[in-house]
Amino acid sequence: MFSVGKPKHSGSSYSYLFDRKLPPTEQELSRATIDEIVESIHILRGREKPWKSTSPVQRHERIMQLVRHLIVARKQRLTAFLYECLMDAMGDPQGSGITVVNIMRDLSRQGIEPTAAFYNSALESLTVHPNYVALLEVLAVMRRRKWHTNRQTTALAYLRDEQNEMAYDTLMELHAAKTRVDPWVYDIFIFVFGRMGFLDEMLEILSIRMELRATESLDALQLFALDACSAAFHYPGTVAGWNALVRTGRVNPADGIVENVLDTAAREGDTALATEALDMLAHRTRMRDYHYDSLIDAFMRTGDLASVVRIYSIMHESGIPVTKQVVDRLVEVTQGMGTLLNSWLFDVNQEGRLLPQSLVDAAMAKQIAASEYDAAMDLFFEYEKLCGTECSYDLTLQLIRQCKDISTINTLCDKVLTSHMKASGETAMRMERFNSIVTELFADGRMTQAQACFDKLTERGLDTSGIERPVWWTLMA
Repeated sequence: MFSVGKPKHSGSSYSYLFDRKLPPTEQELSRATIDEIVESIHILRGREKPWKSTSPVQRHERIMQLVRHLIVARKQRLTAFLYECLMDAMGDPQGSGITVVNIMRDLSRQGIEPTAAFYNSALESLTVHPNYVALLEVLAVMRRRKWHTNRQTTALAYLRDEQNEMAYDTLMELHAAKTRVDPWVYDIFIFVFGRMGFLDEMLEILSIRMELRATESLDALQLFALDACSAAFHYPGTVAGWNALVRTGRVNPADGIVENVLDTAAREGDTALATEALDMLAHRTRMRDYHYDSLIDAFMRTGDLASVVRIYSIMHESGIPVTKQVVDRLVEVTQGMGTLLNSWLFDVNQEGRLLPQSLVDAAMAKQIAASEYDAAMDLFFEYEKLCGTECSYDLTLQLIRQCKDISTINTLCDKVLTSHMKASGETAMRMERFNSIVTELFADGRMTQAQACFDKLTERGLDTSGIERPVWWTLMA
């Protein structure tokens, strides 16, 4: 029978059994003694001395080859040691959880007394090939026999089998008991929990990992956490990652992460973080409307509407369309606050910025509808200064329809009949719309205002035949 003791040394003439990339032939195996083969198996198992990770040898396949040779060619009796070796080989990705179970069953059928090493090896194999039933059986046997269980391996086995709560609890128990856990184990938990969306648990494990002396891959871990948290709008994790990595200059995150940070900050109304993220994007790429939308969200959540007006102006000057749909968000919030909204518009304009017509038009239209006529007229008189162009024809007609002051009506009519009637190809159509407004004023009984408009037409020798006036009024005129 062969020895199962510790290996004596590896610098020997039979090193081809465990150190050569090319598997030994049957002739080479036949030349080696049983003790040499057994010692080679010890070396390949890496129990007494860690296996060299840089070795070109497929060690699990080599173990299987050597064990097969001992049983088949050398007629060696099956022992607990050989079963331990077989179970070790199951840690290879080509193994399987079913094979782990079959080896355990075969050991029992052979009447061989199992060892703690056999079950610990089974536990390690189940971290590669998940099988929850087999895992429970292994743990039950080890508890019953009061064998030491590698709790770190147990936590990984639970994690591999997606028993996430049990995996997390096991890892936290190890931490609470101040039991040493390899840093790479924490790393695996961080990546797995992050991908599965268990972000609070991921951050707790990350904080533990950062307390360890091992600092390798910390930046990568924190960047992964920042990516996962910002993508899921997890605000505390996003802020923690941004503070640790970006504000310290340690990492320059990808555009996608920065955009996610921007969106997360917007949801929470964190205008400082949102502005930082937008500035970073502005230095890298052409800004899009959705970038500014997120920043607008942030300022609107904090109630800083004056800054929202400024952002609209920046968008306009950057060539980004500021649509009615976009500005309606601000206009709806400021309904009934016409004077205050105007003050924000004038303040931004005083900074030397032009405002988008869509914003000023929407503000005026809302003010007219809310009977804030004076506020709307204030914008009209400053329109060219605010927007760098004249007020639209339709909006001016709306002002005429609502105006009560004759002097102002005269001013508005002059604007319509001098500037807007110059539009080539649209004169007849616009004339018809103007006449319909005058007809509407007569029909509503607003005779003084209607007649003022009518007089402006006759002064310029324009056709008034399309205007319907009450007969009694024409007799009085």
